[in-house]
Amino acid sequence: EARSEHDADTLRVGQLLTAVTGAVALFLAGALFVSQTWPSLSESARTTVLGVLSAAIWLLGRVLSSRERWTRIGEVIQVAGMALAAFALVYSDNAWGEGSLGARVVGASALVIPIVLGPLAWKSSVGMVAAHTALSLVFAALFLDRALGLDFEAIVWVLDALLVVALGVLWLRVKDRWDRGVHRDLVALTTGLYAGLVLVFFTGAGVLDWDEGTIWAIDVWWLGMVGLTMWGAAHTPGDAERDVIETHMAACVLLGTFFIGFTGAEALSVPAEAWAIGAAAVGAAGLFWGLRVRNIPTVGASTLALIGVLWVYAMDQADAGVAAAAMAVTAILLFWVASRIRTVGPDGG
Repeated sequence: EARSEHDADTLRVGQLLTAVTGAVALFLAGALFVSQTWPSLSESARTTVLGVLSAAIWLLGRVLSSRERWTRIGEVIQVAGMALAAFALVYSDNAWGEGSLGARVVGASALVIPIVLGPLAWKSSVGMVAAHTALSLVFAALFLDRALGLDFEAIVWVLDALLVVALGVLWLRVKDRWDRGVHRDLVALTTGLYAGLVLVFFTGAGVLDWDEGTIWAIDVWWLGMVGLTMWGAAHTPGDAERDVIETHMAACVLLGTFFIGFTGAEALSVPAEAWAIGAAAVGAAGLFWGLRVRNIPTVGASTLALIGVLWVYAMDQADAGVAAAAMAVTAILLFWVASRIRTVGPDGG
């Protein structure tokens, strides 16, 4: 039995290495073709080539994902095809200027692509749901730009409205159906929340010129994400689903450590000791929470966050003694965490 399991693992590794080698060979072939023919093509022809290539890549991924051995590889290739399609839409500005018929036709495809591919992505893995959710916002922005000719500020406001409506709908679908299989809705909601961080930045910094206010707005959005994560974990009956939700706290801790440290250093201009303490407090809170619910990814992320804060602070001081002391404190903390992982239960006892 051990031998057969070893053989199976070897075959999986061999499959992955072979697929990666094939992908590299395909990339090199494409690069060679482009290097030879690209300069002689017109801008419209280049856009067409990019569009056709993106469709071919997506179709290849779709075919591969229908086969059990190639499902994950096929899904990655599909996402690559959609990303290339988005790049082709951006590049189309070189061929058809704003307001032209070509720009409107190409821009309309940015609306068609996510609508047509959405149901297919929804029936695939949760990773595809997350990727499609994020890329849908990109395609929406390209539609508003190429087809409707809106300026940057208008595009950001429309995306803000679309995201708020989408998050509201997903929240209504999720909040009362935790025990009836809402995994894909939850993944889409989570992806939308992360996308919201980007839109908050664009809205505050690019549209409203809030300066330090943008940092505070991002902090508030992050706090909302933390609150929703804790609420979801507390209201999810299944252990597997709850563990998935709790794992998102790992990302929240890493983001929060950076956000709080940046807020202290840039928005408040406090001394290094103050922002380091604030950022470390986020890591410590995540560490205690992760230990209490026995979520190892959150424990690991929190520990990594603490190490990062101590290291950045030590480097900021440019003092070898401070750096050594910071690393010593980190080592003691890691030893303490290792001793607590086996003894702390979900009830904190």
